[in-house]
Amino acid sequence: MNKATLVIFTILCLLFIANGLYRGIAHDQWTSMMIAIVVIVFGGYRLVKKQKKG
Repeated sequence: MNKATLVIFTILCLLFIANGLYRGIAHDQWTSMMIAIVVIVFGGYRLVKKQKKG
């Protein structure tokens, strides 16, 4: 995994979590937070899987 991919993935994770927290606290809609967690876990799994392949 190159450094640019890791930085982009980290920034997107932070944005997803921040958006989910904002919507959850301000509007009491926690669905965005759950979707963010699923997307982050799935994306992290794919990055690790791709890194192990080569």
